[in-house]
Amino acid sequence: MPLFRKPATIKGLLVFHVLAYNGARLLLVCATAGIVLAVRAAADLAIPLPAVLFIALAASLPFSAFAFRKLRRTINADIDAVDRTRAEARKSPALRPSARCSSRRGNQSHVK
Repeated sequence: MPLFRKPATIKGLLVFHVLAYNGARLLLVCATAGIVLAVRAAADLAIPLPAVLFIALAASLPFSAFAFRKLRRTINADIDAVDRTRAEARKSPALRPSARCSSRRGNQSHVK
């Protein structure tokens, strides 16, 4: 049984891919911070922890642009799919949101 089930909607898939991408980047920052902490301990350097975290962040984020290129392209494809779905919904009256949603925007009598 898979750890996560695949989302059924395009928006759900986009959210899943964005969360996976950000989680991977966060793990890369943590791994880089661990490497910097190990070097600090091995070389007996006096680098404060905020500086270690800044170094890890500065080193890992540009690297993640190359390391997670495929995931970023997947996210861009998902965004294009969501945009296409929205454009089709605007063109077709059958796919538009219900009238109840649009009437909420126009009725602002409850706002003081």
